[in-house]
Amino acid sequence: DGGLVWPTTPAVVKGRIYFCAGPFFIAVDETGKEAYRVRLGGRSLASPAVVGDLAYVPTDEGVLLALDVRDGRVRWSSVVGHKSFLGQVDNWDVYQSSPAVADGVVYVGSADGRIYAMSATEGKERWHFQTNHVVRATPAVAGGRVFCGSFDGKVYALDAATGKELWEVNTKTPGVPWNSVQGSCAVMDGLVYVGSRSCFSYGIDAATGEVRWRHSHEGNWVPSSPAVRNGIVYVGQSDGSKVTALGAKGESLWVFNAPNETFASPALAGDVLYVAGNDNYNMKGKGSLSAVDIKTGKALWTLEFPGSVWASPVIAGDTIYVSCADGKLYAVR
Repeated sequence: DGGLVWPTTPAVVKGRIYFCAGPFFIAVDETGKEAYRVRLGGRSLASPAVVGDLAYVPTDEGVLLALDVRDGRVRWSSVVGHKSFLGQVDNWDVYQSSPAVADGVVYVGSADGRIYAMSATEGKERWHFQTNHVVRATPAVAGGRVFCGSFDGKVYALDAATGKELWEVNTKTPGVPWNSVQGSCAVMDGLVYVGSRSCFSYGIDAATGEVRWRHSHEGNWVPSSPAVRNGIVYVGQSDGSKVTALGAKGESLWVFNAPNETFASPALAGDVLYVAGNDNYNMKGKGSLSAVDIKTGKALWTLEFPGSVWASPVIAGDTIYVSCADGKLYAVR
Protein backbone atom coordinates (compact mmCIF):
# COMPACT_ATOMS: atom_id res chain seq x y z
CA ASP A 1 0.00 0.00 0.00
CA GLY A 2 3.03 2.28 -0.25
CA GLY A 3 3.73 2.27 3.50
CA LEU A 4 6.80 1.09 5.34
CA VAL A 5 7.54 -2.62 5.61
CA TRP A 6 9.67 -4.08 8.38
CA PRO A 7 12.78 -6.03 7.41
CA THR A 8 13.12 -9.42 9.09
CA THR A 9 16.20 -10.85 10.77
CA PRO A 10 18.71 -11.20 7.91
CA ALA A 11 20.79 -14.18 6.86
CA VAL A 12 24.39 -13.27 5.98
CA VAL A 13 26.10 -15.71 3.62
CA LYS A 14 29.26 -15.20 1.52
CA GLY A 15 29.12 -11.43 1.48
CA ARG A 16 25.41 -11.14 0.78
CA ILE A 17 22.62 -10.21 3.17
CA TYR A 18 19.22 -11.82 2.57
CA PHE A 19 16.02 -10.75 4.28
CA CYS A 20 12.29 -10.35 3.81
CA ALA A 21 10.35 -7.09 3.92
CA GLY A 22 6.59 -7.36 3.58
CA PRO A 23 5.93 -9.02 0.21
CA PHE A 24 9.56 -8.89 -0.93
CA PHE A 25 12.65 -11.08 -0.66
CA ILE A 26 15.70 -8.84 -0.94
CA ALA A 27 19.43 -9.42 -1.39
CA VAL A 28 22.03 -6.71 -0.76
CA ASP A 29 25.81 -6.74 -0.68
CA GLU A 30 28.05 -5.72 2.24
CA THR A 31 27.87 -2.06 1.18
CA GLY A 32 24.07 -2.10 1.29
CA LYS A 33 23.74 -2.03 -2.50
CA GLU A 34 20.70 -3.96 -3.62
CA ALA A 35 21.43 -7.00 -5.79
CA TYR A 36 17.77 -7.81 -6.44
CA ARG A 37 14.32 -7.99 -4.93
CA VAL A 38 11.51 -10.34 -5.84
CA ARG A 39 7.84 -10.32 -4.93
CA LEU A 40 6.85 -13.37 -2.89
CA GLY A 41 3.12 -13.50 -3.56
CA GLY A 42 2.46 -13.06 0.17
CA ARG A 43 4.15 -11.32 3.08
CA SER A 44 6.81 -12.84 5.26
CA LEU A 45 7.74 -12.13 8.87
CA ALA A 46 10.34 -14.90 8.87
CA SER A 47 14.10 -14.97 8.59
CA PRO A 48 15.18 -16.83 5.46
CA ALA A 49 17.24 -20.00 5.87
CA VAL A 50 20.04 -20.08 3.29
CA VAL A 51 21.63 -23.44 2.50
CA GLY A 52 23.74 -23.93 -0.61
CA ASP A 53 22.17 -22.02 -3.46
CA LEU A 54 18.65 -21.95 -1.98
CA ALA A 55 16.89 -19.64 0.43
CA TYR A 56 13.80 -21.03 2.17
CA VAL A 57 11.06 -18.50 2.93
CA PRO A 58 7.51 -19.03 4.27
CA THR A 59 4.74 -16.51 3.56
CA ASP A 60 1.50 -15.56 5.26
CA GLU A 61 -0.34 -17.21 2.38
CA GLY A 62 0.62 -20.56 3.89
CA VAL A 63 3.30 -21.22 1.28
CA LEU A 64 6.94 -22.28 1.68
CA LEU A 65 9.21 -21.06 -1.12
CA ALA A 66 12.66 -22.21 -2.18
CA LEU A 67 14.39 -19.32 -3.97
CA ASP A 68 17.62 -19.36 -5.95
CA VAL A 69 19.96 -17.02 -4.05
CA ARG A 70 21.65 -15.91 -7.27
CA ASP A 71 18.62 -14.14 -8.68
CA GLY A 72 15.64 -14.84 -6.39
CA ARG A 73 13.96 -17.16 -8.89
CA VAL A 74 11.45 -19.60 -7.36
CA ARG A 75 12.77 -23.16 -7.57
CA TRP A 76 9.76 -24.71 -5.86
CA SER A 77 6.78 -23.76 -3.70
CA SER A 78 4.67 -25.88 -1.36
CA VAL A 79 1.63 -25.36 0.83
CA VAL A 80 2.40 -25.45 4.57
CA GLY A 81 -0.83 -24.20 6.08
CA HIS A 82 -4.17 -22.74 5.17
CA LYS A 83 -4.90 -19.10 4.53
CA SER A 84 -8.06 -19.32 6.62
CA PHE A 85 -5.91 -19.75 9.72
CA LEU A 86 -3.79 -16.66 9.16
CA GLY A 87 -4.95 -14.27 11.88
CA GLN A 88 -2.81 -12.39 14.33
CA VAL A 89 -3.39 -13.85 17.78
CA ASP A 90 -2.79 -10.53 19.56
CA ASN A 91 -0.84 -7.27 19.19
CA TRP A 92 2.41 -9.03 20.20
CA ASP A 93 2.11 -11.89 17.77
CA VAL A 94 4.78 -10.31 15.57
CA TYR A 95 6.75 -13.26 14.17
CA GLN A 96 6.34 -16.09 11.75
CA SER A 97 8.14 -19.41 12.15
CA SER A 98 11.44 -19.39 10.26
CA PRO A 99 12.64 -22.54 8.51
CA ALA A 100 15.35 -24.79 9.92
CA VAL A 101 17.23 -27.01 7.48
CA ALA A 102 18.99 -30.23 8.49
CA ASP A 103 19.99 -33.35 6.55
CA GLY A 104 18.07 -32.40 3.43
CA VAL A 105 14.83 -31.55 5.27
CA VAL A 106 13.19 -28.17 5.90
CA TYR A 107 11.32 -27.92 9.20
CA VAL A 108 8.91 -25.02 9.73
CA GLY A 109 5.94 -24.11 11.90
CA SER A 110 2.66 -22.86 10.50
CA ALA A 111 -0.39 -20.79 11.36
CA ASP A 112 -2.52 -23.94 11.05
CA GLY A 113 -0.84 -25.25 14.22
CA ARG A 114 1.34 -27.76 12.44
CA ILE A 115 5.07 -28.40 12.32
CA TYR A 116 6.01 -29.48 8.80
CA ALA A 117 8.95 -31.48 7.47
CA MET A 118 9.53 -30.88 3.75
CA SER A 119 12.10 -32.20 1.31
CA ALA A 120 14.71 -29.46 0.82
CA THR A 121 15.27 -30.33 -2.83
CA GLU A 122 11.72 -30.91 -4.03
CA GLY A 123 9.38 -29.37 -1.46
CA LYS A 124 7.47 -32.61 -0.93
CA GLU A 125 5.97 -33.17 2.52
CA ARG A 126 7.70 -35.82 4.63
CA TRP A 127 5.36 -35.47 7.60
CA HIS A 128 3.48 -32.96 9.72
CA PHE A 129 2.61 -32.83 13.41
CA GLN A 130 -0.50 -31.08 14.72
CA THR A 131 -0.39 -28.85 17.83
CA ASN A 132 -3.37 -27.06 19.35
CA HIS A 133 -2.55 -23.48 18.27
CA VAL A 134 -0.45 -21.49 15.81
CA VAL A 135 3.28 -22.24 15.70
CA ARG A 136 5.43 -19.11 15.50
CA ALA A 137 8.62 -20.61 16.91
CA THR A 138 11.43 -21.79 14.68
CA PRO A 139 12.08 -25.52 15.10
CA ALA A 140 15.43 -26.56 16.59
CA VAL A 141 16.94 -29.76 15.22
CA ALA A 142 19.49 -31.74 17.25
CA GLY A 143 20.33 -35.40 17.79
CA GLY A 144 17.70 -36.69 15.38
CA ARG A 145 14.95 -34.74 17.13
CA VAL A 146 12.93 -31.60 16.43
CA PHE A 147 12.15 -29.32 19.37
CA CYS A 148 9.49 -26.65 18.96
CA GLY A 149 6.96 -24.71 21.01
CA SER A 150 3.41 -23.69 20.13
CA PHE A 151 0.99 -20.98 21.18
CA ASP A 152 -0.85 -23.81 22.94
CA GLY A 153 1.79 -23.37 25.65
CA LYS A 154 3.55 -26.67 25.05
CA VAL A 155 7.07 -27.59 24.00
CA TYR A 156 7.25 -30.68 21.80
CA ALA A 157 10.03 -33.14 21.00
CA LEU A 158 9.46 -35.02 17.74
CA ASP A 159 11.36 -37.71 15.89
CA ALA A 160 13.03 -35.85 13.02
CA ALA A 161 12.52 -38.72 10.58
CA THR A 162 8.89 -39.57 11.29
CA GLY A 163 7.33 -36.67 13.21
CA LYS A 164 6.31 -39.01 16.03
CA GLU A 165 5.88 -37.22 19.37
CA LEU A 166 8.50 -38.27 21.90
CA TRP A 167 7.50 -35.98 24.76
CA GLU A 168 5.78 -32.70 25.54
CA VAL A 169 6.08 -30.17 28.34
CA ASN A 170 3.20 -27.87 29.24
CA THR A 171 4.32 -24.41 30.40
CA LYS A 172 0.87 -23.56 31.76
CA THR A 173 1.41 -22.17 35.27
CA PRO A 174 -1.35 -21.89 37.92
CA GLY A 175 -2.33 -18.27 38.48
CA VAL A 176 -0.73 -17.04 35.23
CA PRO A 177 -3.25 -16.24 32.47
CA TRP A 178 -0.73 -16.65 29.62
CA ASN A 179 1.19 -19.70 28.48
CA SER A 180 2.12 -19.34 24.81
CA VAL A 181 5.57 -20.46 23.68
CA GLN A 182 6.45 -17.76 21.18
CA GLY A 183 10.25 -18.01 21.02
CA SER A 184 12.39 -20.83 19.74
CA CYS A 185 14.26 -23.51 21.65
CA ALA A 186 18.03 -23.61 22.03
CA VAL A 187 19.57 -27.07 22.44
CA MET A 188 22.96 -27.50 24.07
CA ASP A 189 24.68 -30.35 25.95
CA GLY A 190 21.53 -32.44 26.30
CA LEU A 191 19.27 -29.63 27.51
CA VAL A 192 16.51 -27.73 25.74
CA TYR A 193 16.29 -24.09 26.79
CA VAL A 194 13.09 -22.16 26.10
CA GLY A 195 10.98 -19.32 27.47
CA SER A 196 7.22 -18.88 27.71
CA ARG A 197 4.59 -16.21 28.15
CA SER A 198 3.96 -18.05 31.40
CA CYS A 199 6.77 -15.76 32.64
CA PHE A 200 9.22 -18.64 33.13
CA SER A 201 12.33 -19.94 31.41
CA TYR A 202 12.89 -23.70 31.31
CA GLY A 203 15.78 -26.12 31.15
CA ILE A 204 14.40 -29.44 29.85
CA ASP A 205 16.17 -32.77 29.44
CA ALA A 206 16.32 -33.31 25.67
CA ALA A 207 16.09 -37.09 25.96
CA THR A 208 13.27 -37.50 28.48
CA GLY A 209 11.38 -34.19 28.65
CA GLU A 210 12.07 -33.91 32.38
CA VAL A 211 12.08 -30.28 33.53
CA ARG A 212 15.47 -29.89 35.19
CA TRP A 213 14.77 -26.32 36.28
CA ARG A 214 12.54 -23.38 35.67
CA HIS A 215 13.22 -19.74 36.45
CA SER A 216 10.54 -17.18 37.27
CA HIS A 217 10.81 -13.79 35.57
CA GLU A 218 8.32 -12.32 38.03
CA GLY A 219 5.39 -11.63 35.75
CA ASN A 220 7.38 -10.78 32.62
CA TRP A 221 6.79 -12.61 29.36
CA VAL A 222 9.69 -14.42 27.72
CA PRO A 223 8.92 -14.10 23.99
CA SER A 224 12.53 -14.16 22.81
CA SER A 225 14.73 -17.17 22.10
CA PRO A 226 17.64 -17.82 24.47
CA ALA A 227 21.31 -17.61 23.58
CA VAL A 228 23.43 -20.30 25.27
CA ARG A 229 27.16 -20.75 25.83
CA ASN A 230 29.10 -22.81 28.36
CA GLY A 231 25.95 -23.69 30.27
CA ILE A 232 24.92 -20.04 30.71
CA VAL A 233 21.59 -18.94 29.24
CA TYR A 234 20.94 -15.36 28.17
CA VAL A 235 17.27 -14.54 27.74
CA GLY A 236 15.25 -11.38 27.23
CA GLN A 237 11.92 -10.41 28.73
CA SER A 238 9.33 -8.06 27.32
CA ASP A 239 7.34 -6.23 30.00
CA GLY A 240 10.19 -5.71 32.44
CA SER A 241 12.73 -4.63 29.79
CA LYS A 242 15.32 -7.01 31.16
CA VAL A 243 17.86 -9.55 29.96
CA THR A 244 18.85 -12.23 32.46
CA ALA A 245 21.87 -14.53 32.57
CA LEU A 246 20.96 -17.90 34.09
CA GLY A 247 23.35 -20.51 35.47
CA ALA A 248 23.37 -24.29 35.28
CA LYS A 249 20.49 -24.68 37.75
CA GLY A 250 18.44 -21.79 36.39
CA GLU A 251 19.73 -19.34 38.97
CA SER A 252 20.12 -15.65 38.10
CA LEU A 253 23.73 -14.59 37.59
CA TRP A 254 22.97 -11.01 36.57
CA VAL A 255 20.15 -8.89 35.18
CA PHE A 256 20.61 -6.18 32.58
CA ASN A 257 18.01 -3.42 32.70
CA ALA A 258 17.54 -2.73 29.01
CA PRO A 259 16.33 0.65 27.69
CA ASN A 260 13.45 -1.06 25.88
CA GLU A 261 11.38 -4.23 25.96
CA THR A 262 13.10 -7.25 24.41
CA PHE A 263 11.23 -9.54 22.05
CA ALA A 264 14.20 -10.22 19.78
CA SER A 265 16.68 -12.96 20.57
CA PRO A 266 20.00 -11.75 22.01
CA ALA A 267 23.11 -12.50 19.95
CA LEU A 268 26.50 -13.60 21.32
CA ALA A 269 29.85 -12.63 19.80
CA GLY A 270 33.03 -12.97 21.83
CA ASP A 271 32.43 -11.62 25.33
CA VAL A 272 29.58 -9.38 24.22
CA LEU A 273 25.84 -9.96 24.15
CA TYR A 274 23.91 -7.78 21.70
CA VAL A 275 20.39 -6.94 22.79
CA ALA A 276 17.73 -5.35 20.57
CA GLY A 277 14.83 -3.38 22.03
CA ASN A 278 11.35 -2.38 20.89
CA ASP A 279 8.43 -0.34 22.15
CA ASN A 280 5.64 -2.75 23.10
CA TYR A 281 2.82 -0.26 23.07
CA ASN A 282 3.76 2.37 20.48
CA MET A 283 4.39 1.02 16.99
CA LYS A 284 6.04 4.34 16.11
CA GLY A 285 8.21 4.31 19.23
CA LYS A 286 11.99 4.19 19.20
CA GLY A 287 14.15 1.10 19.55
CA SER A 288 17.65 0.32 20.72
CA LEU A 289 20.69 -1.92 20.41
CA SER A 290 22.86 -2.52 23.48
CA ALA A 291 26.21 -4.24 23.76
CA VAL A 292 26.43 -6.00 27.14
CA ASP A 293 29.51 -7.43 28.84
CA ILE A 294 28.63 -11.10 29.49
CA LYS A 295 30.83 -11.23 32.59
CA THR A 296 29.24 -8.28 34.40
CA GLY A 297 25.90 -7.67 32.71
CA LYS A 298 26.83 -4.00 32.26
CA ALA A 299 26.21 -2.08 29.04
CA LEU A 300 29.31 -1.22 27.03
CA TRP A 301 27.30 1.03 24.74
CA THR A 302 23.75 1.61 23.53
CA LEU A 303 22.50 2.95 20.20
CA GLU A 304 19.05 4.44 19.77
CA PHE A 305 17.11 3.67 16.60
CA PRO A 306 14.25 5.72 15.10
CA GLY A 307 11.96 2.68 15.18
CA SER A 308 11.48 -0.46 17.25
CA VAL A 309 13.85 -3.37 16.70
CA TRP A 310 11.74 -6.52 16.82
CA ALA A 311 14.20 -8.57 14.76
CA SER A 312 17.28 -10.20 16.23
CA PRO A 313 20.67 -8.62 15.54
CA VAL A 314 23.05 -10.62 13.35
CA ILE A 315 26.84 -10.41 13.67
CA ALA A 316 29.12 -11.17 10.71
CA GLY A 317 32.77 -10.20 10.98
CA ASP A 318 33.00 -6.73 12.48
CA THR A 319 29.47 -5.74 11.47
CA ILE A 320 26.12 -6.01 13.25
CA TYR A 321 23.06 -6.04 10.99
CA VAL A 322 19.94 -4.56 12.54
CA SER A 323 16.46 -4.59 11.00
CA CYS A 324 14.36 -1.66 12.18
CA ALA A 325 10.65 -0.88 12.09
CA ASP A 326 11.40 2.38 10.28
CA GLY A 327 11.70 0.20 7.17
CA LYS A 328 15.49 0.16 7.03
CA LEU A 329 18.27 -2.38 7.44
CA TYR A 330 21.25 -0.92 9.32
CA ALA A 331 24.89 -2.00 9.37
CA VAL A 332 26.68 -1.08 12.62
CA ARG A 333 30.42 -1.37 13.28
